[in-house]
Amino acid sequence: MAGYLVRRLLWAAGTLVITAFFAYGTIRVLRPELYEGQATLAGLWSDVTGALLHLELGEACMFFGCPPLRRLWLDGIWGDLFLLAGGVVVGIALGVLGGAWCAARPRSRGARAVEGAAMVFYCSPAYVIGFGSLLLFAPPFGLFQLPWFFDPHSYAPPLENPWDFLRSMILPWLVVGAPLAAAVLRLTVALTLDTIEEDYVRTARAKGVPHRLVVRRHAGPPTRVAVASLFGASAPFMVTNMVFVEYVYSVPGFFRHMKRALGQAAGWPPGLDIPTLQALALWASVLIVALSLLADLAIVWLDPRIRASGRPPG
Repeated sequence: MAGYLVRRLLWAAGTLVITAFFAYGTIRVLRPELYEGQATLAGLWSDVTGALLHLELGEACMFFGCPPLRRLWLDGIWGDLFLLAGGVVVGIALGVLGGAWCAARPRSRGARAVEGAAMVFYCSPAYVIGFGSLLLFAPPFGLFQLPWFFDPHSYAPPLENPWDFLRSMILPWLVVGAPLAAAVLRLTVALTLDTIEEDYVRTARAKGVPHRLVVRRHAGPPTRVAVASLFGASAPFMVTNMVFVEYVYSVPGFFRHMKRALGQAAGWPPGLDIPTLQALALWASVLIVALSLLADLAIVWLDPRIRASGRPPG
């Protein structure tokens, strides 16, 4: 198992290095005139080592006049981490619990309603769900106004004001986690219903164990490895959804600067802020790799075959 984890860590580190070279090297190759004749390879190496080892941008800000990105990142890192962690917890918890509930009541009206709602959330982009929630609940134009949860710029650190933190993060957590919850629910239902036909599950049913208990204790647990794999594959979508959610719901994370960096924020120059976009791309890569590593650790913990052999099952 140690060898497996070492391989995954090396893969993660290699992914970050390749992403950094791509993010900082593409603009240097395509637009070398922006760097006033600086040597491409030397400048690229300076950018990559500065970003990965010193959390700086090398000499990029000298040419673009970018804001102090290290300060912006340090100011927004906790907003990003809180939003991502809450979205993951909401997505997995609602998906697993909802899937188990539907599998215990197959073909019932309630199960079909929950699965139908999951399909809607799975197919709807995050910005559609966010915009719909604003139309429904945001004052002063919402149909059912909930000012406590749609108060702009009400975010506060959890240790400073837990109530403001919670009420400002509930909706962002739900919007970020909704697509993952829908996918996990559908996967859990499908795999649980397949597992019910296994011999050990049929034996439990033959002994008189209630159907819902059979689903929860016998048919449900084998689906957890697949859920962990799905979670790892969904990491890029989770991070992408964070970009939309932070700007719409005023979450003070680093990704809220994406719209400004693209030149689309009111009151800011319309041009691209290339160093900020490069830093955002690298930070997104860090979060995606971290989620993938968490999924790998969950798979190792849930699957005894990997713990025994040190390799994923073939």
